[in-house]
Amino acid sequence: MIASAIISHFDIKQRWMACHVKKAQFPTKESLAGFDIYHAAAHPPHPFDKPDAPTHQPLTLYWVDNHPLMIQYAKLQAQQWPESDRANMLAYFAQLALEDGVEIADATVSLCIGTQNGETCAAAMRVDTVLDGQAVSGIYDVVTPDENAQAQLLYALTQEENGDDRLWVIAR
Repeated sequence: MIASAIISHFDIKQRWMACHVKKAQFPTKESLAGFDIYHAAAHPPHPFDKPDAPTHQPLTLYWVDNHPLMIQYAKLQAQQWPESDRANMLAYFAQLALEDGVEIADATVSLCIGTQNGETCAAAMRVDTVLDGQAVSGIYDVVTPDENAQAQLLYALTQEENGDDRLWVIAR
């Protein structure tokens, strides 16, 4: 059950990532190339335990809820790829949108960025699904400058209000 839920969750996340260029009215060749690179490199997540509250919190965290923050997310994610792929990856990540009518009914997606000394240096994606009654939350595309920042970002992303019995997975 857990293995199939993880694969189903991952497939939903991949569909969400694809729909921004595959269902776009005018996708660019660069954004389509970026998607192909991203899709080829993606791998399923594995279970992980929610982290404890970190003792050191070096980041200022922002939930991506507007275009300027989305651009910061896209720029940082694109910088993680080889130089030869960065332009295509930036075009692809810049196509992502949380509220443009491009949705996957089975998923809720949240993006978060972190800054340190005014510079964007951390980012990650949280995807929430419910599969056969099992809540699954996945953390993807984690970028952080160090272990303290990673601990803070993962802790922030794994906080929930209802304390349900969800399965947590991660793919970095």
